[in-house]
Amino acid sequence: MESAELGLILVRRGMLKFGDFLLTSGRRSTIYVDLRPLPSFPEEFRAISEDLAGRMGKGGICGVAVGGLPLATAVALLTSKPLIYIRKERKEHGTMSKMEGVVSEREYVVIDDVATTGGSLRRAVEAVREAGAEVSEAWVVVDRLQGARESLKELGVGLRSIATLPDIVRSVLPILSPEERKYAETYLEEVGY
Repeated sequence: MESAELGLILVRRGMLKFGDFLLTSGRRSTIYVDLRPLPSFPEEFRAISEDLAGRMGKGGICGVAVGGLPLATAVALLTSKPLIYIRKERKEHGTMSKMEGVVSEREYVVIDDVATTGGSLRRAVEAVREAGAEVSEAWVVVDRLQGARESLKELGVGLRSIATLPDIVRSVLPILSPEERKYAETYLEEVGY
């Protein structure tokens, strides 16, 4: 899937938002990528999931809750690979686990929806390693290029993405409203594209 195709899906389905947003990382941005509604659009969800599934190597799949879990589940089903997932917060009852599922593979690929600084991805990698398996690769649909790649590299994990946010934004500029375009151009200027 090309950046332009992904960008069209995100704009058409309202998952690429323009304005003033506070990101999970604490940073502010004029663009917000919200992939949580993706499963509500079966055709687009299937296309993106199949794209990710086609890029998977060996080993199991580890989803990062909340945004990465539907994608990881779809990829696990499409590839017939076992799935585990990392909770957003450790359970405070029962097993008090931060991971769900059975670690049955020696290696896992971590899947999330969007990468910014890489905090959620790092926690997932560390949890999988604590459980006795290895992670050498993580996949996201959109990499915002704001430090996640470098953060994961410190752990010996490569970050891959279907597309980067600057590439997506550049590809959709012609179809944006004048107001959206202003936010998009501000964003591109801020990130140096």
